[in-house]
Amino acid sequence: MALVITSIYAYVSTYTASLDRKIKYFEVIITLEAKSQRSKPEEDLLTLNKKLVEVAQSNQKSATQITSAVLGAGIALSLLGALKWYVKIQARDDTLAQLQIEKLQAEIAKLKYEIDREVGGNGSKEAPATAGENDG
Repeated sequence: MALVITSIYAYVSTYTASLDRKIKYFEVIITLEAKSQRSKPEEDLLTLNKKLVEVAQSNQKSATQITSAVLGAGIALSLLGALKWYVKIQARDDTLAQLQIEKLQAEIAKLKYEIDREVGGNGSKEAPATAGENDG
């Protein structure tokens, strides 16, 4: 789960930082392209900023791919953990709950037998029926 949260945070952070850089580069590009005549340093600056926009886009694509891989790994590990929990822990808890139900049913049957014996007063010493014997 930590990988999922971290990857979402990483994606948002890299996207925001990349967008901020591209906006700054485009501001310079728009300003320089608005000029009808540019000097050699301005042409170089324009070329540099266009290249920086390409690099920023490439970096954002790479960061998105890495973040997606981490997100996928986090989801896979979470699902694997949930499956292992279900198979190991939940099965044990279900068995324990079933045993507790059977124990309570046996205790209820025993109490009913003792009440019937006291009320009936017949004094028979038959063993109480278990929960499974009453079902069928």
